[in-house]
Amino acid sequence: MDRLQQLLRNSFIRVEGLLYQIFGFLRKIWGFFYQRLLIWLQVLGFSNSSYYVESERQNHIESAEDRQITEIKSEKIEPSFTPNRRRPDPQMEYYRKLAGQVNQKQK
Repeated sequence: MDRLQQLLRNSFIRVEGLLYQIFGFLRKIWGFFYQRLLIWLQVLGFSNSSYYVESERQNHIESAEDRQITEIKSEKIEPSFTPNRRRPDPQMEYYRKLAGQVNQKQK
């Protein structure tokens, strides 16, 4: 009985592998024809957006020419120029105060 189970398992594995190879081949063929179909559709102009008959205005799509460009004029505020200074590090301030105290004690 053990031999029969092994034979069935091995047969199932081999059939599974065969089906995997067959469907892989069919997938490659389908991909090849699908790519060629897309190329031909592009050559024939079916991928252009102008293919559709409906006008853009009926679909409520505004083109760039139809839009009115509104410019917002803002008052120019000149920023006061300050040299790039880093924020004081609070930990560094502690050490500076400590050094100042040591200098005062030495005098």
